[in-house]
Amino acid sequence: MENPLISCTHVEFSFGEHKILRGISFSVQRGEVIALVGPNGIGKSTLLKIIAGKINQDEGAIVFSKGVKVAYLEQEMTDEERKLAVSDYLSETAIKDLDKLNLAPEIMGKKVSDLSGGEKSKINLLKLIDASFDLYILDEPTNNLDSSALEFLEGFIMKHKKDSAFIIVSHDRQLLENMADKIVEIDAYSRKSFAYPGPFSLYMSLRKQKIENEWKKYNDYIEEKRQLERSLRDKKQWSARAEKGPKRTDNEKMARGNQKDWSGKTLGRSVKLAREKIDMLEKVDKPKERPIITYDIPVRERSGDIVFEIRGITKTIGTKNIGPIDLSISFGDKVAIIGDNGAGKTTLLRMIIGDMTCDKGEIKRGARVDIGYMPQESELGNEAIIRCIKESNSLDETEFRKILNNLGITKEEIKKSGNELSPGERSRFILASLIAQKPNCLIMDEPTNHLDIYALDFLEEAVKQFKGTVIVVTHDRYFLNRIGEHKTYRL
Repeated sequence: MENPLISCTHVEFSFGEHKILRGISFSVQRGEVIALVGPNGIGKSTLLKIIAGKINQDEGAIVFSKGVKVAYLEQEMTDEERKLAVSDYLSETAIKDLDKLNLAPEIMGKKVSDLSGGEKSKINLLKLIDASFDLYILDEPTNNLDSSALEFLEGFIMKHKKDSAFIIVSHDRQLLENMADKIVEIDAYSRKSFAYPGPFSLYMSLRKQKIENEWKKYNDYIEEKRQLERSLRDKKQWSARAEKGPKRTDNEKMARGNQKDWSGKTLGRSVKLAREKIDMLEKVDKPKERPIITYDIPVRERSGDIVFEIRGITKTIGTKNIGPIDLSISFGDKVAIIGDNGAGKTTLLRMIIGDMTCDKGEIKRGARVDIGYMPQESELGNEAIIRCIKESNSLDETEFRKILNNLGITKEEIKKSGNELSPGERSRFILASLIAQKPNCLIMDEPTNHLDIYALDFLEEAVKQFKGTVIVVTHDRYFLNRIGEHKTYRL
């Protein structure tokens, strides 16, 4: 095997006293696509910056093969880049390919800062085709991309991976499923790296098995230790009873003394041996990560067979015309609403839930439809989070804490106020609140935004098993594949 394009060996990095990365080691060969995964805030972007030479590690080594050319696509543009005109931001080569990403020529006259999130992501992709590189470092390249742009990105990777290599951080698990040859996980607790073979689904399966094996080993250790400790207590009690014994005659006492001396020594040796077995037992630490527990989203009451009848609705917002839209949704349906950015998907959901009126047409809601709504962006109050969510749900505290625990929400997070939560924490709390309502109709707008891959695994299994109706807006292809049979409506 040829020398790797890049080798990371025992890389460590700290912010002040806080250790972010600890002993990160992996290598990248030409022709490989490496997916870097781990919970939000674990240090994935920091590691990419170190590899790209933007910041220096505290310890360890990063070694490149001679002459390696590196392209680095950052998650956020710099202030200087945002001030540029698009015509100055892109090269002539890239400008020729605007149509490949459905970008109109008029975009060239805009400032980068005036572009939508999707447009910014697309012009960043166009910068990649300016030249040929040996290593592409891509930090969340799929953010805000529509389906055509995702296809362009995957095609680009396939075209270049033969002669180059990629290190990718992405929440788009379908991209990782389709492209990743190897998964490098940064562990949330040890801050070390662990390598798994790709694709993504194999990684998740192996990871689950690893956690289950760790818990089995720990539980076996605890059980064996309990049995040895129980045996030690029994032997101590036998020894104490033998030492005391009943009242006897002088001859009996003499015979008893000889027997007692023998049995005392025997029991003493037995007690000592039991202690030694406990001391020799190899300690197994309790795993820090619990297995993912499936939690069904309960339905308080079944709705009628007809959930929504949508007939000829239209809506005009500014210069944007949405519709006419016709859609029938029955109890138990799973409906995915898809479309390019700006197509009106969120507007449609808001009209369905009654938060916005349509200009024309009609939306009929069926009988006993109880909606649980998860918006794309949400705000929570300044009170302690568990209090403000519990007050909106008639739910036993023990049951509610079980939901929070299944979503990986810690005791420390529960104590936070709403404005102290990160986007990922906020999404998990809103999801917990939604589950607690026991609705019969889930309406979710980009529910996978901000959730890490472990919370997503929980969400997908819960939605898959949900007995009620699901209406979801999402770009997440992997999510749709995981939730089972569904209808797709494209705007």
